[in-house]
Amino acid sequence: MKRTLYCTLVLLMCIFLSACDNENSKIGYDLLGELVDTEFTDTITLQAYSVLEDTINTTGTSAHILGHLSDPVFGNSSAGIYTELALGGGAVNFGSNPAIDSVVLTLQLSTFYGDTNSAVGIRVHQLTENMDKTATYHQTSTLRYDPTPLNYQLTGYTIQPNTAVVVDTSVYSAHLRIRLSQSFGQYLLNHESDLNNRLSDFLKGLYIEAVSHTGACGYMLSSSMTSSLTGLTLYYHNNDAQGMRYTLSCTDNCARFTHISHDYNASRDNDFVSEVLQHQTDLGSQVLYLQGGGGVKTRISFPYLEHAFDKFDNRVVIHRAELVISNVDHFEPYLTQPVALTIQGIGKSDSSIRFIPDDDYYTNSSYYGGLYDADKHEYRIRVTKYVQELILGEGDWCPYINLIVRGSAVRPNRLVLDGTDPASPTRLRLEVAYSTY
Repeated sequence: MKRTLYCTLVLLMCIFLSACDNENSKIGYDLLGELVDTEFTDTITLQAYSVLEDTINTTGTSAHILGHLSDPVFGNSSAGIYTELALGGGAVNFGSNPAIDSVVLTLQLSTFYGDTNSAVGIRVHQLTENMDKTATYHQTSTLRYDPTPLNYQLTGYTIQPNTAVVVDTSVYSAHLRIRLSQSFGQYLLNHESDLNNRLSDFLKGLYIEAVSHTGACGYMLSSSMTSSLTGLTLYYHNNDAQGMRYTLSCTDNCARFTHISHDYNASRDNDFVSEVLQHQTDLGSQVLYLQGGGGVKTRISFPYLEHAFDKFDNRVVIHRAELVISNVDHFEPYLTQPVALTIQGIGKSDSSIRFIPDDDYYTNSSYYGGLYDADKHEYRIRVTKYVQELILGEGDWCPYINLIVRGSAVRPNRLVLDGTDPASPTRLRLEVAYSTY
């Protein structure tokens, strides 16, 4: 009996110690500050400045953006889509003497950014260069294409993201319809054999670009290229039937990427030009900038954090550390703040981009945070483990990070935020709750 009781106590102790070692445990990192006396500081020195983003991977993302925007701070931006097409099911059989009625490119609408009352000039081109399914394409990547647009007419396109589309008598979810030229449609009908036997060489793909806009600021739409609502549909008739249709779609096996360009010379914000383009990094104490779509990121450093607790011989437990980003930008109408921000850690040994240990890649989204709080006009990102490791000299971390728009490849939203000036109550800051022993 005593032996059984002893074994039970040992087992319970092991379970308890294991729970304490769990890096996601709330004990010690999250709730311990509520159980024991803790100290709090938000005066740790931060230095920050905004710079142009490096290249980002836009290959085969969950969504692709298309559109044209004008922004008084960030200048002009445009986004276009390169994509392959695939046969819609089995072999093509257009029947005897097929004749085109119309050909329409459709793009499913999921989200948008900007002014839906604006009209964006969208042009569709046929690629003259094959796409590579094994390649990694970035927002700056391009492929050769025929400069003559395939559009039936050159016009601007408005979008209605929350309005169903009626085609004939059928009702479909919101999508954009771009009619292409009759000659292009007939060209495809006349090459049934090429479509069946050498599609990727005969029809290398499409480049869908945005070239201009009317209205307040333009827009960028987000579309899932693999949606059933996205594709190139031929409406035709033949000797035997009327009202026929065939759709070439974009499947998971199709190569595709987003091309995004930014013209920052069109900015009318002198601070933006000075800080981001002319590298006057001291302006980061007053104002900072973020932009998705591979635009702008902010470098944040903690120059004294590694030695902040030297007087305690680093005998410190960090219960909670949060990076607080306050939105002081009363943004232009339609140019809304990003849904979420995130952090890139930097490896000390090789300067590689890494997930910090608090990232929801290792933990979970409710712990990590980063979502915009509309009531407080701020973002909070948990950095507890990162700060603890930095103080103790554990891990392989540089004392600086990158702050970026989360999902930058598919979210073009931008943000102007307060800098690091200690005199500002809405400054970019690090809040730390800790105890020493």
